[in-house]
Amino acid sequence: MTLLIKRCAASLCWIAACSFIASTLALSAAIAQTRAAPPSKVHAAKAVQRAASPWVPNPAVNSKDSYLIVDATSGRELASDRPDELRHPASLTKLMTLYLTFSALDSGQLSLGDSLPVSLAALNASPTKMGMVGGSVNVRDAVMGLVTRSANDAAIVLGEALGGDEENFARQMTLKARQLGMMSTVFRNASGLPNREQVTTARDLAKLAHALLRDFPHYYPVFSVQSYNYRGRMLGNHNQMLQTYAGADGLKTGYTAASGFNLVMSAVRDNRRLIGVVMGGDSGYSRDRLMAELMDRGFATAQAQSLSAWTSPRIPPSARYAAANFVPGAGFPDLPRIGQVAKAEPAPSAPTAAAAPAPIQLATTASAAPIASGAPTIGSWVIQVGSFNESQAAELALERATSALPDAIRSHGAATIDEVQMAQRTFHRARLTNLSQAEAIDGCKKLSARKIFCSALQVTAWNTPGAR
Repeated sequence: MTLLIKRCAASLCWIAACSFIASTLALSAAIAQTRAAPPSKVHAAKAVQRAASPWVPNPAVNSKDSYLIVDATSGRELASDRPDELRHPASLTKLMTLYLTFSALDSGQLSLGDSLPVSLAALNASPTKMGMVGGSVNVRDAVMGLVTRSANDAAIVLGEALGGDEENFARQMTLKARQLGMMSTVFRNASGLPNREQVTTARDLAKLAHALLRDFPHYYPVFSVQSYNYRGRMLGNHNQMLQTYAGADGLKTGYTAASGFNLVMSAVRDNRRLIGVVMGGDSGYSRDRLMAELMDRGFATAQAQSLSAWTSPRIPPSARYAAANFVPGAGFPDLPRIGQVAKAEPAPSAPTAAAAPAPIQLATTASAAPIASGAPTIGSWVIQVGSFNESQAAELALERATSALPDAIRSHGAATIDEVQMAQRTFHRARLTNLSQAEAIDGCKKLSARKIFCSALQVTAWNTPGAR
């Protein structure tokens, strides 16, 4: 029995020794094979891995909330929280889609009346959608579907029209982002539908909002449209700040589960313009409330620091359309370039001695009251010179602006101050109303040359005396 036990123990020791030797030999062979592998192949594998996801600085997004408030004139930062950390843009992506669409309109690549084919990808896009009817949609309806309804199907249609396919268009979007200084932004689609690699920052989005204000002042007013009639269906604007925050005049909201509730907006008060970005809100209400608090704080800081007033950018000579052309039923004419618009000629009169301009007569109206006879009429144009906390400030701004205008425009227009009630506060909006398009555009150009804030707007169904 003892002998049997000794023989078993010896066998087990032999088996263990053989296993150890075999393992050692295998390990040595693996090491030798690794050392023998050409370095170029290792580097090539790493290069392939890096190239699989180009232009992604760091797609890991570890949080949602961040914000940034900047002065649009100086670019000074007035409030911020993690403005340079990566976030998912959601439908704020559509701001870049609109930027490239506006650029295509001015370059002649697109016209407002162009009929664009609706692909299967657009028809099958996830909501929100504008519900396209038929196999095509014109450019104007697609743009306004983006602005109001934040329509994903419209974003895909425009992206395919400009890029051939949405993937190629996303590359164009990212290239444009780099040109605008948005160094942390990567786009993967035209709509903002979820994509792990589609990232941006609050600071980059503020740069995009400023670029829209600077490069397309003739299209920027469409961001204040609160509803759009698409073939009998009303598309309501998701941006509730247009109705609840005095001075707000754009831009866009966004939401996905990964991003939270996002908002980029701009507002003008007391001749100063701020741009605000809030990302990652828990709800639309909490996001809007935070934005209102931050913007109020920003305007107070801007006033305390005596920051320069906002000067409305000059309308570029390349502009082929105006915001008025986006109104349903306005037709699709190619407007003359702004530099070719005929200027209003003063009426002939007998020579008289030079005299100071006569004091302007102000007509004050409340936005909630019926439209007065002297109020702007639908189709006419106005020059707006700002929204103010105090009526006296509005009167002074309007008097300063009108005194700088030619006699023909000053005598033809009606100086009006509207009282706008918002958030239990009263704001006073100063306007010179009932002008022609040529008078409003030419007058605003003259005011801008003298560093006086202004905006030439047409009174339409969505730009009534009660609208901002």
